[in-house]
Amino acid sequence: MFSLLVLGFLCGVSALTEEQQQIMESLHAECISQTGATEDMIVNARNGDFSEDNKLKCYMKCVFEELGVLDDDGKVDIDGILAMLPDEYKDVATTVFNKCGTQAGTDVCDAIFQTHKCYYAANSEHYFLP
Repeated sequence: MFSLLVLGFLCGVSALTEEQQQIMESLHAECISQTGATEDMIVNARNGDFSEDNKLKCYMKCVFEELGVLDDDGKVDIDGILAMLPDEYKDVATTVFNKCGTQAGTDVCDAIFQTHKCYYAANSEHYFLP
């Protein structure tokens, strides 16, 4: 399922099939339910306006947890991400993910939030948040 997120990040949600979009919508709903993040926070983040609200930060962490791309220390598994990607997307993704790694934060939610901000700064054209 993580490859869906990466493909969405690289190509936009329109690159996903209807079934893949439904999976992402389910993940989105689950993480909103778990964290209390609002649609406005998420839409704003998609457009580069990252609210410092803990609900948004933990929403981003939830997405990564649900996709299985966080290790036990709360670090993003970059090698795992890149191994799942089709070859045609690896160059763009490698640049962004290697540049950003896992950013430092006050806790895991904040670290993933800072990492998402880095993804956006590195390539806003292809940034995707379900």
